[in-house]
Amino acid sequence: MFVFQYMISMQNMSHLFPDPLLNSLFYYPIFLYHFNISNLHIIINMIQIKSFTFNDFQENTYIIYNEKDCIVIDPGNYLKSEDLEIKDFIDRHNLKLNYVLLTHCHIDHILGLKYLHENYKMDVYIPEGELEMYKSSENISIIYGLNLYNHLDSVQLIKSNSKLNFCNNQIEIINVPGHSPDHLAYFFRDSKVCFSGDVLFKNSIGRTDLPGGDYDTLINSINNNLFTVGDDILIYPGHGPTTIISDEKNENPFLI
Repeated sequence: MFVFQYMISMQNMSHLFPDPLLNSLFYYPIFLYHFNISNLHIIINMIQIKSFTFNDFQENTYIIYNEKDCIVIDPGNYLKSEDLEIKDFIDRHNLKLNYVLLTHCHIDHILGLKYLHENYKMDVYIPEGELEMYKSSENISIIYGLNLYNHLDSVQLIKSNSKLNFCNNQIEIINVPGHSPDHLAYFFRDSKVCFSGDVLFKNSIGRTDLPGGDYDTLINSINNNLFTVGDDILIYPGHGPTTIISDEKNENPFLI
């Protein structure tokens, strides 16, 4: 998710949220203010999850790893200190970076892509329907005063309902459009965790007023695609704290 314009709807709660950059990221985003999940480290069913909060958008970047291999989901590292932080973790644990997964191609989720590729030469998987968005990211970044030279020679296009493997965990790819045109979520069924990008947050949902966004599509994606993975699934979102599907079904004001 990136800042493009302020909400102009009954759901605009920006007057409750003083930060002009962050208040346009979400519907009802109070929970996020100064919330940082860096250094969150969780072990679930033979995979370990390291979380970072990067860049001015307070984007969550995740490393999923075992004793020798890792993958990264949505690299948002932008500052030099952030580059060094993620590299230090990978190198200090002697990990091989196998590939990077993007939930979607908004700029705050791809700021660190080129840095990682320059250092690790890993494969990069992006949603098949967001290739043009990825290609336009350099121009979009100028609006925010960012220097984003992110285009790699080649990326792998990934389709919904396909599958990947990591650490004997099968990763199921779930199509959850609405925030962006071909947004994907990555579900580790055996570990009962799902990386939802900017679709679902704790007590909130992703904004839908950006190009390719649609409110009805987003709500349908959450209810009929994401919520079907199971009530006990832990959600790792693109911003803010983790949550559990059952809590969002029962408590999320946008979904009840």
